[in-house]
Amino acid sequence: MSWTLAFMEWRRLMRSPLSWALMACGLFLLSLFFLHYILETYAGLPPSGRTRGLTVYLGRELFGFAALLILFIAPVLTMRLFSEAFRNGSYALLSSAPLSIPSILFGKYLGVLLFQLFFILMPLLLSLSLMAGTQLDFGLLAAATLGLALVSTCFSAIGVYLSTLTESPAAAAGGSYGVLLLLSILGQDTVGSAGGLLHWFAWPAHYQNLQQGLVRSGDLAYFLLLTGLFLGLSLHQLDRRRSR
Repeated sequence: MSWTLAFMEWRRLMRSPLSWALMACGLFLLSLFFLHYILETYAGLPPSGRTRGLTVYLGRELFGFAALLILFIAPVLTMRLFSEAFRNGSYALLSSAPLSIPSILFGKYLGVLLFQLFFILMPLLLSLSLMAGTQLDFGLLAAATLGLALVSTCFSAIGVYLSTLTESPAAAAGGSYGVLLLLSILGQDTVGSAGGLLHWFAWPAHYQNLQQGLVRSGDLAYFLLLTGLFLGLSLHQLDRRRSR
């Protein structure tokens, strides 16, 4: 049943003008960044500046820009998942159906992730378009794509949780941006053991390793634990609402 609900949620997003506008803007910005910033900048570098290869440059710049796009897009896609359903009463009908709360939660969550596949795969497809003219490190591209998928699952889980806390989609989006901003800047201006601990909770350091082709268990565990934490909090919040 989760996959059925996920497909329904994906179809709902595909019918939304806002979703198509996000896809169009995302494609335009990624393509513009790829053509006019990455390729032109890399072509203008002196030979001493190209020692790391084009694939490393793509992983650092293109996939880094794609992660920022997902950071701005994920709260917009998730803000209405539950908050709007709470407000218009459709969640009461959905929860009265023969569906468990985990099925409802994961169905809606997977629907958002299916839609975000476009933003996850686009940097990879743009990079692969250079195969005819240069040699690419496919292992690094695979690691960077994995990192982008983990970023998407984590950011979406945060957005889903904030959506379960309020009946206002705007408040859910604002809260999601606040949490994501906090996780982006933790530990930047601190030193010592406390600063190192805060820095570990910031997502950019873990994502940067994957951008460089380094797949470490600690980085994978960070994204998976953070995703599981916010999905678990979402499940708890929905369970509380049903028991009222």
